[in-house]
Amino acid sequence: MSWHVRYKAEGGESLLVFPSAERAIEAACSLADNGFQVLGIGARDHGASFAEIEIARIYAIWARAKNPFGRISI
Repeated sequence: MSWHVRYKAEGGESLLVFPSAERAIEAACSLADNGFQVLGIGARDHGASFAEIEIARIYAIWARAKNPFGRISI
């Protein structure tokens, strides 16, 4: 089953396709981390999808795991 990530880029919306939910979620979090607005993550075959509020929750967990102690500037 393929999964897609829909996000807002310059000039409109874009769509990326991935072979698994895990890769789609990782890509969505990376896009959000780089300042893009992620509009949706979904499965083409089964109609499963995550809405923007769920994506925000997933991203918060991802960001904490990526940097559990916060950013330290020296």
